[in-house]
Amino acid sequence: MPINAHPEYFKAETEYLNAKRAEDKIYWTEEMIRLAPKHKGSENLLAGLRTRLKKLKESAEKARKKSGGKKGIKKEGFQFVLMGKTNKGKSSLLKCLTNAEPSIGDYDFTTRQPEVGTFQYEGVQAQIIDTPSIGCEQYDSGIVNNADCLLIIVENLQELEELKEFIGRNKGKKIVVVNKIDLLNEEEKRKLEAKMKSKRIDGLLVSAKTEDGIGALKNRMFMETGMIRIYLKEPGKQENRKKPLVLKEGAAIKDVGEHILKGFSGSVQETRISGPSAKFVNQRVGLKHKVKDKDVVEFRTR
Repeated sequence: MPINAHPEYFKAETEYLNAKRAEDKIYWTEEMIRLAPKHKGSENLLAGLRTRLKKLKESAEKARKKSGGKKGIKKEGFQFVLMGKTNKGKSSLLKCLTNAEPSIGDYDFTTRQPEVGTFQYEGVQAQIIDTPSIGCEQYDSGIVNNADCLLIIVENLQELEELKEFIGRNKGKKIVVVNKIDLLNEEEKRKLEAKMKSKRIDGLLVSAKTEDGIGALKNRMFMETGMIRIYLKEPGKQENRKKPLVLKEGAAIKDVGEHILKGFSGSVQETRISGPSAKFVNQRVGLKHKVKDKDVVEFRTR
């Protein structure tokens, strides 16, 4: 029993004792370590918890190998994860959004292992993973918990209540995606949109079958990556809009230069900018000027 532990620690301890699945026990043990007091009197407690965590992870890894499960997927850049119950069209959405060719069927638990695809939209690239459905033996909560953004795939809003416990541990961004709207008439769509608005549900209506709403979903996903596109312009020429530089939101002119070539910003004599961050066309700015999405930048060097 920890000395002077926060009530949140005891809550995590109760959750651990009630947990049935290995991944839940691992999660709550990690929470207990995070929440346990850090002083000399708690050293034995923390040592015991870390030993328990090590054994739980070793046991889970042995179980994974025995069941023939795939090794963890390497996270590459910004990561989206599709999650939801079976037969909600996750695999079809993965096909719409990426270059992947997943297995698609009208039977339960078509996806048995995580499927990975690459999302590309107007120069921005991200990773998308389709997980086995909730309730499937191969469902991997670790992938869901660590995603930068969850795409929560449902057919109706009632499902969101059922998914709460699986969503709650993810600290990233979340987009509710109501799929299969091709099965609804215009009045039903209107009522569904109104209901989402009244309940303040941040989501989109789409159809993987007809691709209705897919364009809006791609644009929303791009916005969630927090990336911006910068177009470069040579003096006296038109800007190059085919290959924008992709930078993190909050980048400055210096970052643009260094992205072109390390040390490039040191040779810049003058920078002119047009677009959302400029007060007027061809505004002269310094290296600390913050750029915005779709800015056009022209460098003049020494």
